[in-house]
Amino acid sequence: MMRGMARRGIATFLFVALALGATEAKAGPWAPLPGHGYVKIWLKYFYGFSFNDGQMQSFGFGGYQEVSLSTYAEVGVLPNLGLVLHAPLLQTFHLEDPRDGSYQSHVGPGDPTFSLRWQFLAHERFVAALELGVRAPFARPGPVQDFYGTDEGNPRLGALEIGTGVWDVPLSVGAGYAWDTVYVAASVGYILRTGGYDHVLTWSAEGGATIVARLGVRGRVTAYHSLDVHFDDAAPGHLSPNGIGNGTSYIGFSIEADYQFQPNYWLGLSVEGGIPGTLARQSGGPVITLYFAHRF
Repeated sequence: MMRGMARRGIATFLFVALALGATEAKAGPWAPLPGHGYVKIWLKYFYGFSFNDGQMQSFGFGGYQEVSLSTYAEVGVLPNLGLVLHAPLLQTFHLEDPRDGSYQSHVGPGDPTFSLRWQFLAHERFVAALELGVRAPFARPGPVQDFYGTDEGNPRLGALEIGTGVWDVPLSVGAGYAWDTVYVAASVGYILRTGGYDHVLTWSAEGGATIVARLGVRGRVTAYHSLDVHFDDAAPGHLSPNGIGNGTSYIGFSIEADYQFQPNYWLGLSVEGGIPGTLARQSGGPVITLYFAHRF
């Protein structure tokens, strides 16, 4: 019982801390000028301490950690038109079997997403943009390791997946407004998933500011809601601690801080967490990210 209370306390702390965030916009609906752009590379660490099934019930399970290296880039190719790439370069998953305390590790690339962003409206400091992309199935599909709960008898909870093997087509519309040192932005999107996977409704809202010279902060809320809509025969829902698969849903918060150590270079740190009661088919826990960014 005390362990469950501690977990809820950690989750509540993350919820409160991440809701307080508010920096300079480096993505969102703004399309870079032709020949200009933005590149970011980051190292992410995730520690999972409980698993939420399809009914959002929480279960203890063996130790679970992820370490990944990813990159993001956007470049202007025409006036008001940008090319965007998000590529998980290397992902590592480390899962314990609580029946004997052994660990297995799984390593591989993630699924890259290529997109076009069209900034179709700009009025004074307000902009709006449409973004259309495709996510390619590079990662190994299928279960790679069963995982078990820590309750008596160590019941099987599901299987770790590190890739879906299906193509996704994300489409979103976003809008934002920027003052001299403050910005706000929001978006709503829809992901068409192949292979009988549920389609997904997404939305986000964020705001940021430069609070002192060269130091910025940003707060963001993001949501991912799986819908019972399919291209073809429905695929079963997956139960994987990382949420990779079919049927995952969540609402999460993040807070970021970055330091501009050169005119077009930043170092940053972000902390993320999910809102209790909104996570389905994935584990909960804190995410810590270190990143380097360059604007050109």
